[in-house]
Amino acid sequence: MKTILQRLDDFANLTGFPAWSKKMGDGARPRRHLRWLPVFTLTLATAGLVLAFAIPHRVWLGYIMLIAANAVAMWLPLFGPVKPWGTLKGVDERDRQLRRDAYFVTFATISAIAPFGLLLLIALMLLNRPDLGTQALAISTLIFYLLVLWATVPTLYASWMTRPIDDE
Repeated sequence: MKTILQRLDDFANLTGFPAWSKKMGDGARPRRHLRWLPVFTLTLATAGLVLAFAIPHRVWLGYIMLIAANAVAMWLPLFGPVKPWGTLKGVDERDRQLRRDAYFVTFATISAIAPFGLLLLIALMLLNRPDLGTQALAISTLIFYLLVLWATVPTLYASWMTRPIDDE
């Protein structure tokens, strides 16, 4: 007679997640070149930001688009070609250089867009004079856009700058 915990373990093993997580824990996770998913994510996020800034009384529509783009963007570093910071196994000079270049491009992109977005936000606030809640939502929209950039641009850069290697 199996206990309830043994039955739950058997059920979990049927899903395949324990075997998958064990394989991923060995550092053998396949790194994929995600080329079009980051482009789609950035397009959705940019459309959300433009919508939020262009129609201040409907800023929540752009905010929802940015939340959706952020939900996709947070998964990109897990499966993209840039290896995570804490990995030591299987990281060579090429991987370190690719990660360094990808994050350099990301920082440059964020550094260029953040001041422009803040200036645009200030100008739109002066022109439209929205209430305080709308202003706070517009500011958080810009913050979410920068978070999407932080998660998406390294994967996008590394995916387009390297060629996928065929599995043997």
